Amino acid sequence: MDRREFLIKSVAASSIIVPQMVSGFDVSRFISKVDREKPDSETKSHKEDKASESNPNAKEERFVWLTRRDSGEEFKEIFYADGKYNFSAYKKFCWIMRDLRGGDEMIPMDANLLNIAYKIQNTLLSFDVRKPININSGYRSPKTNANTEGAAKNSYHLKGRAIDISMEGMDPSLVGYLGVIMAKGGVGFYPMKNFIHLDTGDKRQWIVNNKNQLKMLDN
Repeated sequence: MDRREFLIKSVAASSIIVPQMVSGFDVSRFISKVDREKPDSETKSHKEDKASESNPNAKEERFVWLTRRDSGEEFKEIFYADGKYNFSAYKKFCWIMRDLRGGDEMIPMDANLLNIAYKIQNTLLSFDVRKPININSGYRSPKTNANTEGAAKNSYHLKGRAIDISMEGMDPSLVGYLGVIMAKGGVGFYPMKNFIHLDTGDKRQWIVNNKNQLKMLDN
């Protein structure tokens, strides 16, 4: 079973519940729409990024809504506008991504994580799904990473280049499917723990089962 077949079957077989948001969420239509628009959206995104770099007067705004249930914090910020990143919003992002188990240690985070979250959330908005993305894990200090079950020794969490996310009422396979399309790096599926891992490393996908066994998926 290849990556796309796995994703479609796992999403289609799941019970996706979006209380008071979407009535009869059509997974097949969702997948077809996203697949159909993927080439154009990737090209458009690349062109927009280049245009933003060369045109400081670009009017595009990128807003993202994040939460951190473990700390009760919320991040609702326009992090990119007028062709540049909002440094104040970026600092808030670095703070909410801090190591809560490691004495609130924080480091500069990869701003591309904001862009990935924005693209996922913005796509769901086209289906009238208005929900925050919850941060399950952000930066991890070496000590915290060593004490995290199943964490890779060279985890991108150590480098400020990874985020574990979930969305209340949304099946993680659906969120992960978006991650595969929107992210240029790694996407890990953790269905038994109800979260998705996203990072800005090399492009790859994997799934971890209930026995904590990791299986790479075909690209």
